[in-house]
Amino acid sequence: MIFTSHAKTRMEEYGIKEDGVEETVREPEKLFLDIKTGGLIAIRKYGEKHLVVVYESNEEIVIVTVFSTSKINKIVENRVRNGRLGL
Repeated sequence: MIFTSHAKTRMEEYGIKEDGVEETVREPEKLFLDIKTGGLIAIRKYGEKHLVVVYESNEEIVIVTVFSTSKINKIVENRVRNGRLGL
């Protein structure tokens, strides 16, 4: 896996470890396609919150951004309503 500098910055800001990101990508509880960007969005419970990992998967997996949230349902609902997510 390759981590963009943006992803590394977000991981540091949110206190997210690399193994948490890797586990989320390999074994997501939910996986969506961002219709606008073509990126994949993996979601997995991470402590008391959910970890959201946005990545591209071609020959290599490139982690674009990472964040944790307690409002995962609201985020998913908004993106579905806006036509951004494919299941």
